[in-house]
Parts: sequence; C-alpha cells; structure tokens
Amino acid sequence: MIKIIILILMHAAGDFLLQGSGLSKQKASKFSYLLLHVGIYTCLFIVLSPVLLGLTFMQGLIFSLINGGLHLVIDFFIGKIKLMFWQKNENKYIAAISFDHFLHIIILITTYILMYPEAFRSSLNLS
Repeated sequence: MIKIIILILMHAAGDFLLQGSGLSKQKASKFSYLLLHVGIYTCLFIVLSPVLLGLTFMQGLIFSLINGGLHLVIDFFIGKIKLMFWQKNENKYIAAISFDHFLHIIILITTYILMYPEAFRSSLNLS
C-alpha cells in the first residue's frame, strides 16, 4: 500500500509542485508548454522511481517514459476540455481537473502493478 501512496505523492509533486501557475495554465493552450510540463514530470519519475518504488534504473526509466507518454495524451485531451470551461463553468472545469488526476493516478497504479508485480508484492510483504 505504501507504494500506491508514493505513486500518488510523486504524481502530486510532478503535476503541481514542480510547475508554476503559469505553466499550469499555458500547457492547455500551447503544446511547447505541455511538452515542458511532461518533461519535468517524467524526469521526476526517472529519478525517483528506482529510489522510492523498488525498481532498477532501467525499470524506472521504462515505467517513467511510458507514464510520461500517457500523461502527455491525457493532458492534451483534458486540456482541450478545460479550455472550453475556463471561466465559463467552474463546476465543469473542476470536474475536468478531477477526472484528469483520477486518470493519471489509475494509470500510474495499473502500469506499476502490471509491469512490476514483484515490486508491488514486496511492498505488501507478499513475496
């Protein structure tokens, strides 16, 4: 269970803490800012995955690149939805943001468990 919490915290750090409000707003409308955001997010995962998730460097790299690519796809499409509701409908805008983070977390957990079940089981003391 601790690995799931770590994944959520890593996601929060990469998606919120390491980007300013300017980058957060610009990534929905400018692809170069989205690439910068995903690059920062992915680099954080490359560095921390081996340390915090019990992966080898190569496993962490693969996990990070896959999730970085998925993060890019989700943010691209959800960003278009967020732009539609920016300052028009606050409830729908918040729902879009919530759905975005729900998808990211579900994908992170799913890819971690499917790709590295031994690392996940070891965190549950089931190995």
